[in-house]
Amino acid sequence: MTDTNLATQICPDQEDRRRAPRLVPQLFAGIDEPILDEILGDCAVRTIASGDILLTPGQRNRCIYILLAGTLKVYLDEKDTTFIDIKPGECVGEMSIIDRQPASAYVVAQGPGRVLVIHEENFWRLMSSTPMAAKNLLTMLSHRIRIRDQVALQRMHERRALEKELKIARSIQASMLTTKFDLLSRGGIDLFAVMDPVRDVGGDFYDAFFITPTKLFLCVGDVVGKGIPAALFMVQSITQLRMEAMRDPRPHAILDGVNKALCENNGLGMFVTLFCGVLDTASGELTYANGGHNPPLAGRGDGGFEFIPMPEGLIVGMFETAQYESASITLKPGQSLVAYTDGVPEAMSLMGEFFCEERLQAVLNGNAGADAQALIEAVRTEVYTFTGNVHPPDDITILALRYLGRVE
Repeated sequence: MTDTNLATQICPDQEDRRRAPRLVPQLFAGIDEPILDEILGDCAVRTIASGDILLTPGQRNRCIYILLAGTLKVYLDEKDTTFIDIKPGECVGEMSIIDRQPASAYVVAQGPGRVLVIHEENFWRLMSSTPMAAKNLLTMLSHRIRIRDQVALQRMHERRALEKELKIARSIQASMLTTKFDLLSRGGIDLFAVMDPVRDVGGDFYDAFFITPTKLFLCVGDVVGKGIPAALFMVQSITQLRMEAMRDPRPHAILDGVNKALCENNGLGMFVTLFCGVLDTASGELTYANGGHNPPLAGRGDGGFEFIPMPEGLIVGMFETAQYESASITLKPGQSLVAYTDGVPEAMSLMGEFFCEERLQAVLNGNAGADAQALIEAVRTEVYTFTGNVHPPDDITILALRYLGRVE
């Protein structure tokens, strides 16, 4: 330490030294001051300000920092709330010096302070010439490892608690999706649907229920994103859909109402793509509207499937002034409708090839006479075979409806 001794550098103001006990860094405990001055004579004390970053993960570090005044926090991740406090007398940076690896955590100043900066060459001189310094270092490292073990244990408990909460959330989400298809498969229809989330909870959903004895509402939706935020937006979307369908059964009016409701207080900028329709089970007429969703397929007269013409419609929940239109087709007895989310055509093979809508159409054409559940199982089997039995990166939802004709 140039032109002065270690004690003066650590506590440079004489008045401060009279008022407070002298700070002895843990690394220097039991080492005579003349030895430290000889080895660390060219080290400097650096003044730090709040927010200064001393270490960053992935960056090479060549110095040890001994905190003389202030507070440092070691963050295990930039966005992680888990941290370790570093108090005066403690040091940081020693691990990356010892193993010659980049720093593994963020070290951030939590206010103004001072650190003694020891270059790695001086550090190794101290270790090799002073056994007490090596002993002090081992004691410090043991303490640091114990702290990190405690943090890791705490995070493991938190992760287990989160996993339990996610299972509950998945159960709640699943309970909102119709599963009693035998109760809906009446009045001349055969209905089935599945939702395979890529995580414990997802943003895909479907719904189907009778508005009147002969009017069946059905929908398929895909919320942007995954996980808890998407699941919460899914719950909001499906709840609003049910309310709007009971208020006004016209599909374009349903999407109008849902869009306006979801746009309110949508600070996260989330949205959902939606296909919804109302089937008249007496006539086979399906009236439907589109909110930026993939086009469903419907049976043709020759037994094959084709994509139904979709009216224009923006994604739902993003643009309050968006307007929607209704269109209609008529299903004949024996014909089916299959709606899905983009997790199906965007499923990817191990070679990086998309499943695509053409493959979906081909699968349905090859199973044109199947019932609703068999249609869905045929599609799922082909998708998972295509991906090598690896779950696609997005949720997969499929709804199939087979119109059987009016039941007297």
